[in-house]
Amino acid sequence: MARRATFRTNYKGVGKILASTRMQDQMEDRAKRLQAVCEAGAPEDTGTYRRSFRVETGVRQGKSPRAQSKLINDARHATLVEWGSARTPRYRVMGRAAGSA
Repeated sequence: MARRATFRTNYKGVGKILASTRMQDQMEDRAKRLQAVCEAGAPEDTGTYRRSFRVETGVRQGKSPRAQSKLINDARHATLVEWGSARTPRYRVMGRAAGSA
């Protein structure tokens, strides 16, 4: 009778894959696609909000390092554009883009 194939997970190896530069590249690619969707859906009053999107890519540190990319908008009024206020409509640019991805 033939022996059955077995598989043993190498958790250190999986961890290295999840923090590798190839995984970082994949995460950055996805974040940049999301950035393009956000820029296309951004309101155009002065253009400051649209120009303030950026992507940061790296490895999350801690017990389980993982590749990560962050889409950031650091315009002073980014929170007001996203969530609105009594005098500002709620655009939810990043929220809608994340839901479409």
